[in-house]
Amino acid sequence: MDLIVLGASHVTAPADIRDQVQMNAAEVEQFCARLRAERDEILELSVLSTCNRTEIYSLVKDPEAADPLIRRAVEELKGVSHMSNGKYTYVLDGREMVRHLFRVASGIESLMVGEPQILGQVRDAYKLADHSRFTGAILTRAFNAALHVGKRARTETEIGEGTVSVAYAAVEMALKVFDGLDKHTVVVVGAGETGRLVATHMADQGPARLLVLNRTLEKAVALAAELDGEARPFEELATVLEEADVVVTATAATEPLLQRDDLARLARKRRTRPLVLVDISNPRNIDPAVGKLENVFLYDLDALESIADQNRQRRAREIPKVEAIVEEELDAFFDWYDALHVVPVLRAFRDRFHEIGATEVAKQKGLSDEELESLQAYTRLLINKLLHSPTTRIKNVDATTAHGLRKLVAIQELFELEIDKYTDDDS
Repeated sequence: MDLIVLGASHVTAPADIRDQVQMNAAEVEQFCARLRAERDEILELSVLSTCNRTEIYSLVKDPEAADPLIRRAVEELKGVSHMSNGKYTYVLDGREMVRHLFRVASGIESLMVGEPQILGQVRDAYKLADHSRFTGAILTRAFNAALHVGKRARTETEIGEGTVSVAYAAVEMALKVFDGLDKHTVVVVGAGETGRLVATHMADQGPARLLVLNRTLEKAVALAAELDGEARPFEELATVLEEADVVVTATAATEPLLQRDDLARLARKRRTRPLVLVDISNPRNIDPAVGKLENVFLYDLDALESIADQNRQRRAREIPKVEAIVEEELDAFFDWYDALHVVPVLRAFRDRFHEIGATEVAKQKGLSDEELESLQAYTRLLINKLLHSPTTRIKNVDATTAHGLRKLVAIQELFELEIDKYTDDDS
């Protein structure tokens, strides 16, 4: 029995290959249904599939037998051989598999170190596997431990502090001027990939209004509908600026959309009302001279990149601290995992009841030595009789099956057994 992960990620595969093997929720369910037919070899399975990685975590009887089954199932589902030919994939087993899962959940294996989305994606991967009836005691414990690692990493280190995304840096700049956006109007000019990212991040802040402009109005309408915002024709930019508190430009225009003279007239109308302008276009959409106007705060792409780069370096310095958490939790997981054998569970189970019996006998006062010995013998005999049937059942548990493992875990948890001291010689 072994834990293995088969994966392809941003480390081993280019974006187009990752796109071809990525699975949505419906495909993961199909994949699990296909491999449940191989339950004799694959005991448990969970799929983590995002734009940057597709990883299949499993508990298997024999890795050499299970590996080709998993690869073939991916090929049949997606119609490509990228996971089968080994060119873009990696396989980790045992301790390395769990270490990798913990590192992924903590954010230090992400393309953007410390990015927050991965923890939710790990949680969703487990929930989907559980819904597909392909989880068991081991992967449940592993994924719960991974989520715990991810939470510790974010609360005990600064791995997730400060944005490393230029798009989110635009939000941070706005929040440097305004305490929040709930009373302010945000305008995003451009509905392409970058504009979409910025608009999404801005929408997450709950602005009073979110206005989207684009040269192709249909794109603005579609994006605004997704984010509960309003679409405006591009030609209304000058009018919209009078309503705006935050303006982000992300277009492919080759000439500045906003000139100093235009903004100077607008600033006089606004009087002391601040205006935040964020230009993340290349070439620039906003005349740099605008930044010299009173109560106008202009941030360009260079400034945002500098902020993001500083935060990347800051997060990189936190990686050793996160790795220490990973190793600590890894040891704890394998202390538990290594105890999943019949003999240590059986010994801990029997000793637990005999310890209770001895404690209760010791509480009896006023007994002669002969009476005490008689009571001790009777107690041992009674406990042995009571434990005869469950002991026989535990001896017959097949720890090489998912059902058997669940039984052993249930016994440990139900009777609060401490297995560690029984595993050195018997595991």
